[in-house]
Amino acid sequence: MTENIEYRYLAACAIAREAGKLALSYFQDVSQLTVEVKGVQDLASIADREVEESIVTRLAESFPSDGFLAEERGGAVSPGSAFWVIDPIDGTSNFVRGIPFFCVAIAYMLAGEIEIGIIYDPVADELFAARRGLGATRNGKKIQVTDCNDLTKAMVTFDFNYRTTIERFLASTQQLLSAQCDTRRLGSGALGIAHVADGRSDAYWNFHHYPWDAIAGFAIAREAGGWTSNFLAGEGLTKGNEVLVCTPGIKDVMIAATGIS
Repeated sequence: MTENIEYRYLAACAIAREAGKLALSYFQDVSQLTVEVKGVQDLASIADREVEESIVTRLAESFPSDGFLAEERGGAVSPGSAFWVIDPIDGTSNFVRGIPFFCVAIAYMLAGEIEIGIIYDPVADELFAARRGLGATRNGKKIQVTDCNDLTKAMVTFDFNYRTTIERFLASTQQLLSAQCDTRRLGSGALGIAHVADGRSDAYWNFHHYPWDAIAGFAIAREAGGWTSNFLAGEGLTKGNEVLVCTPGIKDVMIAATGIS
């Protein structure tokens, strides 16, 4: 089984890079893309679909017995099975507006555990990768969350979508700003989580992400020593859930401010 996971890990790293290059080729001329509206401030383009198809095709060729849960095509998977969770372009709203902050996210789950997490930022050419129990890396170099334990010294990143209430979001934001932390809104949850894992920020939160937005990042953040909320609780795998990822030193204050645990 260890050899099988290693093979999948190496394949996923290579496939994420290939997919990222394809996404980048579309990004270089985004004005030509036809953009579709899936929901309130929720966009998709042909680039999302073409990149996803390239990932699924390559993985299916190598691992024909594995299942798939992907943003554009969906998928029916059972928690105890073996399957890939794919976001071809996380940060599509940034992507279609020419903002260079987006990524490819690929995760592999087996028997309810996140075994592999891969996030590739093609603009910066940075591959964040993790295998359960073996640590996390960026371009092969080990990464670690910060040792921050004081919100007044913390950088907290977040995103907002209209699948939650404005009132709840504003209440949490006010608590964090009152604590005098630095804040950023990024537009890509997966890449935001990867940056927590790499020590570039100290926390990331959002009141709702779909599994393809979060699962790869959770694997990387955990292996980098980060604390993560219980995303897979309840219907997280099928309908999504709240997301909080942070350095352990500010876990309690972040839970208190957001109510995410």
